[in-house]
Amino acid sequence: MGKLILIRHSAPLIDPAVPARDWMLSTEGQAASVTLAERLANHGIGAVISSDEPKACQTAEAIAATLQLPLEVDRDLREHERANVGFLPRLEFEAGIARFFAHPGELVFGEETADQVFLRFSAAVERSMGQNRGTIALLTHGTALTLYLARTTGIAPLPFWRALTLPMAIAVEGRALTVL
Repeated sequence: MGKLILIRHSAPLIDPAVPARDWMLSTEGQAASVTLAERLANHGIGAVISSDEPKACQTAEAIAATLQLPLEVDRDLREHERANVGFLPRLEFEAGIARFFAHPGELVFGEETADQVFLRFSAAVERSMGQNRGTIALLTHGTALTLYLARTTGIAPLPFWRALTLPMAIAVEGRALTVL
């Protein structure tokens, strides 16, 4: 497997009346996407592939434009499906995420189990990496990204998830992680 750069989308404009899946980037998130794109320019990225969610696509657009690469979309890079949860206070949301990681085979939060998310997401990674285009940048979301890294590198998922920033890029080579 070549080098993979997993990127969590930039900061969205949070609107409790709109499903999180449909959130767009905030003004600050747009600016941070451009800054991240500039920082990624020297990493030899050969392809930029994004989740179909707007906040990820908008982050990916800034990166693809800076790197002068086409933007591809893979729906399987989307976040853990949880539209049925709605907008929750932070502590309640974090408790749901903790249950999700602790009980991967059970439907305990949202519409997918952790096992289902991992299978979907890892298939998207394999498809992307199987095309031999060098370093691949995948634009995704915090929970799906964390789950993938926890299972492929052995990190503890919940502390890692809590430490994520918006945006954040993590290079993966084998079991080694490097925060970019």
